Amino acid sequence: MTRFDVVREAKTREFWHLDLAGGPTVEESDILFERIAAVSCRWCGRGDLIEVIERPGVCRGADGAAEEVDSR
Repeated sequence: MTRFDVVREAKTREFWHLDLAGGPTVEESDILFERIAAVSCRWCGRGDLIEVIERPGVCRGADGAAEEVDSR
């Protein structure tokens, strides 16, 4: 295993709560769109030999949007 630099594009909907001092806290976050634009090795800088494998339970549409799949 190694470490990677990942460039990710995401569009989210978030519910923010601001306390009386104006400090924000994100209480809910939904990913509406997510796309991995680039992945490169932190140590050697190469990205051409990296194979990106989808997480189990995630399906991507033609537009690249990630959608959770119910495994029940």
